[in-house]
Amino acid sequence: MELKIKVICEHLPGTDFPGLTGTDAKPVHLGIQRGNEVIEAVPANRKRVIFEPSFRVAPLPNGKTNFLGPYAKGTPTERFFYLCWVVKDKEGHLRGFRRAKIHLSHLPWSQVEEAIQSNKPLTVTLSLTDKKGEPRCASIRSNEARWQKENL
Repeated sequence: MELKIKVICEHLPGTDFPGLTGTDAKPVHLGIQRGNEVIEAVPANRKRVIFEPSFRVAPLPNGKTNFLGPYAKGTPTERFFYLCWVVKDKEGHLRGFRRAKIHLSHLPWSQVEEAIQSNKPLTVTLSLTDKKGEPRCASIRSNEARWQKENL
């Protein structure tokens, strides 16, 4: 089975911030990691950015969900995906400097199965500027994200 997750990124920090130094440290972009590559990188000065990764999913014996595929990272019981903060060099190559880990393991199989049956993605809304005004990084767990089913 396949599940799409609609990742709504809000409150982005902009393409420059005080913690960045050097002329090659801007403009800041946000992308999503697929395998070992950051894709769909867009400037971080937008009001909202949306990514829509798809995951193969399967139930685990404890009622939880195993997320599989090129976006999935971690062990079967601790799955997550990455949003990556990057800058583009003059040749257009991406250089990462931070990333946010979006945890998935809290999503029960019943919720995932319901989303698949309704043919609607699960939606997560994330605020991606930290308290210092910089790109948010490290783990973002379920209590720091707004998860919901897409409206029917």
